[in-house]
Amino acid sequence: MRLFITLVAVAFLGGLITGKSVFAETEPQWVAKPVQCGSIEEIAEIAKERGLRLTFAGDGLSNSVNYDEALPVYVFLGINPDTNEWALTEIDTEQDRGCVIGYGDTFTIDVNTMQKLAGPRS
Repeated sequence: MRLFITLVAVAFLGGLITGKSVFAETEPQWVAKPVQCGSIEEIAEIAKERGLRLTFAGDGLSNSVNYDEALPVYVFLGINPDTNEWALTEIDTEQDRGCVIGYGDTFTIDVNTMQKLAGPRS
């Protein structure tokens, strides 16, 4: 325990002197993240069963360790305002497979923030 406290103290003092934390990542790193993928039909069926309604959609880019360049993808957010469930889904370039890249059972929508993000047209 004394060794641990000493190491933390040295790391803290080193951070004060250099302005950098020894625990902080110096560069972004690729990490593996489990996602659930399936055919477009399977993704649509899950969304229908859960009562998810399309709330946001956009074309974007997805990086992968398998490719040198980012790939175009279609991303959408579905929510169920009655159950507070949501799912963020990414559709591949061939539009035959989708992956749920995030989901949950709690969300909030801050109208003021959304209006600011949307700009003067909202």
